[in-house]
Amino acid sequence: MTAEEHRKMLETSFEDAGLENLADISKIRINRELPLDERKKQYIRKTGNPYMVCVGRMKVKVQFTEGGISFDEAFENLLLSV
Repeated sequence: MTAEEHRKMLETSFEDAGLENLADISKIRINRELPLDERKKQYIRKTGNPYMVCVGRMKVKVQFTEGGISFDEAFENLLLSV
């Protein structure tokens, strides 16, 4: 993924994201036997944009506060719960 692609994902507007175009993370299954890097890649492939997803009929935008946990830590926590 390029820096430009990453920036575009981060900047996706909540209002502009159509529910029908978002991946429903309640239906995504990740192979827990894969190494963590491969699980991350698999999740990104399945969601398309890991920052804008849905759970059922509810849109979810993932954001992080400055000084909080890192994206990698939050992403690992997410993968452990999927």
